[in-house]
Amino acid sequence: MKYPINVKVAIFGIVLLVILSKVGCFYLDKKYETYMRPWAFSSDPLKPLLVGKWGGSVIDPDNRIHEVEMEIFLPTTDEDRWNRMSSRQIKHDFSNTTYFDGIAVLKTNGSIDTCELWGGLEKADGFEIHFQLNPINDIHPPGFNLNLLNGTWHENTLNLTVDFAFFKTDGSSFYNSEDPRYDTKGILVLNRITN
Repeated sequence: MKYPINVKVAIFGIVLLVILSKVGCFYLDKKYETYMRPWAFSSDPLKPLLVGKWGGSVIDPDNRIHEVEMEIFLPTTDEDRWNRMSSRQIKHDFSNTTYFDGIAVLKTNGSIDTCELWGGLEKADGFEIHFQLNPINDIHPPGFNLNLLNGTWHENTLNLTVDFAFFKTDGSSFYNSEDPRYDTKGILVLNRITN
Protein backbone atom coordinates (compact mmCIF):
# COMPACT_ATOMS: atom_id res chain seq x y z
CA MET A 1 0.00 0.00 0.00
CA LYS A 2 1.42 3.36 -1.01
CA TYR A 3 0.88 6.48 1.06
CA PRO A 4 0.56 9.85 -0.61
CA ILE A 5 3.57 12.12 -0.26
CA ASN A 6 1.55 14.54 1.93
CA VAL A 7 0.95 11.82 4.56
CA LYS A 8 4.65 10.90 4.61
CA VAL A 9 5.64 14.54 5.04
CA ALA A 10 3.05 14.98 7.83
CA ILE A 11 4.29 11.89 9.72
CA PHE A 12 7.90 13.01 9.34
CA GLY A 13 6.94 16.51 10.53
CA ILE A 14 5.17 15.16 13.63
CA VAL A 15 8.14 12.93 14.56
CA LEU A 16 10.55 15.83 14.04
CA LEU A 17 8.35 18.15 16.13
CA VAL A 18 8.28 15.64 19.03
CA ILE A 19 12.07 15.24 18.96
CA LEU A 20 12.68 18.98 18.77
CA SER A 21 10.22 19.70 21.59
CA LYS A 22 12.00 17.22 23.91
CA VAL A 23 15.40 18.68 23.02
CA GLY A 24 14.04 22.19 23.49
CA CYS A 25 12.54 21.29 26.88
CA PHE A 26 15.86 19.77 27.94
CA TYR A 27 17.81 22.95 27.16
CA LEU A 28 15.14 25.27 28.60
CA ASP A 29 15.16 23.20 31.79
CA LYS A 30 18.96 23.38 31.94
CA LYS A 31 18.92 27.16 31.37
CA TYR A 32 16.28 27.61 34.09
CA GLU A 33 18.29 25.54 36.55
CA THR A 34 21.38 27.65 35.75
CA TYR A 35 19.32 30.65 36.85
CA MET A 36 17.93 28.91 39.95
CA ARG A 37 21.23 27.32 41.09
CA PRO A 38 24.10 29.59 40.02
CA TRP A 39 26.37 27.81 42.52
CA ALA A 40 26.01 24.53 40.57
CA PHE A 41 25.56 25.52 36.92
CA SER A 42 26.90 28.24 34.65
CA SER A 43 27.03 28.98 30.96
CA ASP A 44 30.55 30.35 31.61
CA PRO A 45 32.93 27.35 31.66
CA LEU A 46 35.54 29.37 33.61
CA LYS A 47 33.22 30.41 36.47
CA PRO A 48 34.17 28.67 39.75
CA LEU A 49 31.25 26.60 41.09
CA LEU A 50 30.61 25.07 44.48
CA VAL A 51 30.18 21.59 43.00
CA GLY A 52 33.35 19.58 42.63
CA LYS A 53 36.19 18.27 44.77
CA TRP A 54 37.72 20.04 47.76
CA GLY A 55 40.60 19.22 50.12
CA GLY A 56 42.16 20.49 53.34
CA SER A 57 42.87 19.61 56.96
CA VAL A 58 41.79 20.63 60.46
CA ILE A 59 43.22 20.02 63.95
CA ASP A 60 40.80 18.76 66.61
CA PRO A 61 40.92 19.62 70.35
CA ASP A 62 43.20 16.60 70.98
CA ASN A 63 45.67 17.95 68.36
CA ARG A 64 44.85 15.17 65.89
CA ILE A 65 44.94 16.18 62.23
CA HIS A 66 41.85 15.32 60.16
CA GLU A 67 42.59 15.35 56.43
CA VAL A 68 39.42 16.04 54.45
CA GLU A 69 38.71 15.28 50.80
CA MET A 70 35.14 15.88 49.75
CA GLU A 71 33.00 16.21 46.68
CA ILE A 72 29.83 18.25 46.35
CA PHE A 73 27.56 16.67 43.75
CA LEU A 74 25.58 18.30 40.95
CA PRO A 75 21.95 18.56 42.05
CA THR A 76 20.84 17.32 38.60
CA THR A 77 22.94 15.58 35.96
CA ASP A 78 22.22 15.74 32.23
CA GLU A 79 21.22 12.07 32.42
CA ASP A 80 18.68 12.86 35.16
CA ARG A 81 17.35 15.72 33.07
CA TRP A 82 16.96 13.53 29.94
CA ASN A 83 15.19 10.85 32.00
CA ARG A 84 12.85 13.47 33.43
CA MET A 85 12.08 14.75 29.91
CA SER A 86 11.28 11.21 28.78
CA SER A 87 8.87 10.46 31.63
CA ARG A 88 5.13 10.99 31.23
CA GLN A 89 5.00 13.64 33.92
CA ILE A 90 7.68 16.28 34.09
CA LYS A 91 8.14 17.32 37.70
CA HIS A 92 10.09 20.41 38.64
CA ASP A 93 11.13 20.73 42.25
CA PHE A 94 13.00 23.98 42.64
CA SER A 95 11.97 24.47 46.28
CA ASN A 96 15.46 23.62 47.61
CA THR A 97 17.61 25.72 45.31
CA THR A 98 20.30 26.12 47.99
CA TYR A 99 20.51 22.45 49.05
CA PHE A 100 23.46 20.24 48.15
CA ASP A 101 24.85 16.86 49.11
CA GLY A 102 28.00 14.91 48.55
CA ILE A 103 30.58 12.61 50.06
CA ALA A 104 33.73 13.10 52.13
CA VAL A 105 36.72 10.93 52.97
CA LEU A 106 38.35 11.69 56.33
CA LYS A 107 41.84 10.46 57.20
CA THR A 108 42.82 10.59 60.89
CA ASN A 109 45.79 8.79 62.46
CA GLY A 110 45.92 6.23 59.66
CA SER A 111 42.18 5.57 59.84
CA ILE A 112 39.99 6.31 56.80
CA ASP A 113 36.26 7.04 57.16
CA THR A 114 33.75 7.80 54.42
CA CYS A 115 31.00 10.26 55.29
CA GLU A 116 27.92 11.58 53.59
CA LEU A 117 27.53 15.34 53.64
CA TRP A 118 24.52 17.58 53.20
CA GLY A 119 23.84 21.25 53.69
CA GLY A 120 23.13 24.45 51.87
CA LEU A 121 23.89 28.06 51.11
CA GLU A 122 21.99 30.89 52.82
CA LYS A 123 20.66 31.83 49.37
CA ALA A 124 21.11 30.46 45.85
CA ASP A 125 23.51 33.20 44.76
CA GLY A 126 25.13 33.60 48.18
CA PHE A 127 28.43 32.65 49.77
CA GLU A 128 27.53 31.71 53.34
CA ILE A 129 27.57 27.93 53.60
CA HIS A 130 26.78 25.29 56.21
CA PHE A 131 26.83 21.50 56.12
CA GLN A 132 27.06 18.41 58.25
CA LEU A 133 29.04 15.17 58.03
CA ASN A 134 27.94 11.70 59.11
CA PRO A 135 29.75 8.36 58.59
CA ILE A 136 28.08 6.25 55.90
CA ASN A 137 28.16 3.19 58.17
CA ASP A 138 26.80 5.41 61.02
CA ILE A 139 29.75 4.35 63.23
CA HIS A 140 31.67 7.30 64.63
CA PRO A 141 35.32 6.58 65.48
CA PRO A 142 36.35 7.27 69.09
CA GLY A 143 37.48 10.82 69.82
CA PHE A 144 36.55 14.17 68.33
CA ASN A 145 34.73 13.96 64.99
CA LEU A 146 33.89 16.71 62.52
CA ASN A 147 30.20 17.45 62.92
CA LEU A 148 28.83 20.83 61.84
CA LEU A 149 30.71 23.09 59.47
CA ASN A 150 29.84 26.64 58.49
CA GLY A 151 31.56 29.57 56.88
CA THR A 152 32.01 31.12 53.47
CA TRP A 153 32.70 30.03 49.92
CA HIS A 154 34.88 32.27 47.73
CA GLU A 155 35.50 30.84 44.26
CA ASN A 156 38.17 28.20 44.91
CA THR A 157 38.26 28.30 48.72
CA LEU A 158 35.92 27.28 51.54
CA ASN A 159 36.75 28.97 54.88
CA LEU A 160 34.95 26.97 57.56
CA THR A 161 34.51 26.84 61.31
CA VAL A 162 34.16 23.25 62.58
CA ASP A 163 32.06 22.12 65.53
CA PHE A 164 33.34 18.80 66.85
CA ALA A 165 31.36 15.99 68.47
CA PHE A 166 33.09 13.59 70.84
CA PHE A 167 32.34 9.86 70.65
CA LYS A 168 33.34 7.16 73.12
CA THR A 169 34.65 3.70 72.11
CA ASP A 170 31.14 2.22 72.48
CA GLY A 171 29.89 4.64 69.81
CA SER A 172 27.90 6.91 72.12
CA SER A 173 28.41 10.65 72.09
CA PHE A 174 29.73 12.46 75.13
CA TYR A 175 29.99 16.09 76.29
CA ASN A 176 31.80 17.49 79.33
CA SER A 177 30.89 21.13 80.03
CA GLU A 178 33.81 21.48 82.47
CA ASP A 179 36.39 20.57 79.83
CA PRO A 180 37.06 23.49 77.43
CA ARG A 181 38.10 21.07 74.68
CA TYR A 182 34.44 20.16 74.12
CA ASP A 183 33.61 23.74 73.11
CA THR A 184 36.73 24.25 70.99
CA LYS A 185 36.11 24.97 67.33
CA GLY A 186 38.44 24.15 64.49
CA ILE A 187 39.37 26.12 61.38
CA LEU A 188 39.18 24.22 58.10
CA VAL A 189 40.29 25.77 54.83
CA LEU A 190 39.31 23.66 51.84
CA ASN A 191 40.81 24.37 48.43
CA ARG A 192 39.48 23.18 45.12
CA ILE A 193 41.07 19.99 43.83
CA THR A 194 41.44 20.10 40.07
CA ASN A 195 41.74 16.92 38.03
